[in-house]
Amino acid sequence: MFKKGFTLVELLAIIVILAVIALIATPIVKDSIANSKEQALKETINSIERAAYNYGYQNDIGYDTNYKKLTLDELISKGFLKGDIINPVTNEKMNGCVLYRWNETNNQYEFKYNEECPKYPESLITVLLEQYNESNTTGLVKDSTNENLYYYTGTNEEVGNNFLWYGGHFWRVLEFDTSENSVTLITQQPLTSIAPIEPSTSAWETQEAYESSYINQWLNDYFWNSLDSSIQNNILDTTFNVGPYDNVSEITTTQKVGLLDFEYCEKIQLYGSADYLSITDGFWLGNRYSSTEVGLFDLTHYDSGDIYDSYGVRPVIKISNIPIDGGDGSFTNAYYKSSKSTSTNDVQVGEYINVPYSGSDNNCGEDNVCTFRVVSKDSDSIKVVLNGVLANTSQYGNSATISQNHTIYTVLNNFASNISSIYRYTGNKILYIGEYSGYTNYNYKDVQNETMKANIGLPTIGEMFSGNDIDMGDTKTFVDVNTIENPNVSVLYWTMNRNGEYNVNTVSDNGRMEISSPSWDYPSVRPTIYLKNDLDFISGEGTAQNPYTLQ
Repeated sequence: MFKKGFTLVELLAIIVILAVIALIATPIVKDSIANSKEQALKETINSIERAAYNYGYQNDIGYDTNYKKLTLDELISKGFLKGDIINPVTNEKMNGCVLYRWNETNNQYEFKYNEECPKYPESLITVLLEQYNESNTTGLVKDSTNENLYYYTGTNEEVGNNFLWYGGHFWRVLEFDTSENSVTLITQQPLTSIAPIEPSTSAWETQEAYESSYINQWLNDYFWNSLDSSIQNNILDTTFNVGPYDNVSEITTTQKVGLLDFEYCEKIQLYGSADYLSITDGFWLGNRYSSTEVGLFDLTHYDSGDIYDSYGVRPVIKISNIPIDGGDGSFTNAYYKSSKSTSTNDVQVGEYINVPYSGSDNNCGEDNVCTFRVVSKDSDSIKVVLNGVLANTSQYGNSATISQNHTIYTVLNNFASNISSIYRYTGNKILYIGEYSGYTNYNYKDVQNETMKANIGLPTIGEMFSGNDIDMGDTKTFVDVNTIENPNVSVLYWTMNRNGEYNVNTVSDNGRMEISSPSWDYPSVRPTIYLKNDLDFISGEGTAQNPYTLQ
């Protein structure tokens, strides 16, 4: 007896059932395979991050809260990964890097693989080295006597990529040493204008005389103490040459902060107005020229200034190499190390803040927002100075000794009334109104001998940004004129301090301290005010191009 086979209909039914089962099973199988590959990728990434952790453990990577990075090639070359890593999903070689930092919140290291491996964060020296070519005669060149030392030379057009925003200040890189992993910087702007030494004495002829000079005290006392501790901790002791201009190393001093010397200026060929360190303002060098003169780069050339002259001060520091988080090194997009403040309580001296202004007098432009720069901090407020001047000039008043019944205080009080008490500290503060004049009274600290109380004033000689750090009259190479309030109103602005019985000190467009008559002359007005120290920032980077914005 023959067994009955499947009919055509039954076979078709079976085929349909099998097709349905295959249709259902195929995605499941594919998903399973994909999931296995994804899991394998996660395990591969974990192994990469563990390799970075092992590298960090063995190399003491420190407790920096800013991201640094390790490329996969670096981990392979250092023996922490064995050969190329293959992506189990794509079957292609994996590239990228591991970003790492110390997480203060969790109190542990944080390692994160990044497939794209962004350019930043990257070490400043590593980025600067990309500018070097053996054929360079200007721009970044190598020192002929030290193969590890690189420095910049040339005009602003030839040296346009060595700007750095760091610690509340705008710097230019002078040089860097790859063997000691250090970078030498000079402020792009003059930060104050003061006389360098006691006028009744000779210019420094010994190390001790330099170290007790006004200018060294300002650099290593006032300026140093204005810096955030995180910046101070990264500044290296440096030997500065403070001997005579024709033998600069005759006297040296080891300090945290110093000045350029004649020898270095010769090395980088700082000869004229087009050179990258020329800022069309006079600024002091670190060497005496004679017993009564100190070296000076005056507008476009080497010169000397009498020891009772007051010119600009541009600090020089040497720092350990830092990771940078962005920028291309240009004037308006400087390299930067991110250290954003969250409020006026933790803002750094030198950073910029935008404050709403309700006046219709055009003092702060059509947007009615005033840009200020932080001068100093105390327990319940921060002192800020307008990053520019008011729209109109003004006489000082009826006496060289300032008081709140002077003409200029009518202008100042009107300005302050247009800044809301939501932001402005309205209690009184001690303002220094002492004399800065004559042949025996050019110590910037002496202005503290006389005081008055107010919550608005003018720059005080010797404090931060009491020099020509803004544009006045002629376009400068050291500021972005688009960030300055009313840059062309006058070539002078008033200070709080008289010069003798009948005159007042004013800051000039060439960086020198001048004198003006309180009731005859009309310099511009640059207010200083106090802001509350508990104001939150909602945006901004604290730079001139992108100031902090208040909540």
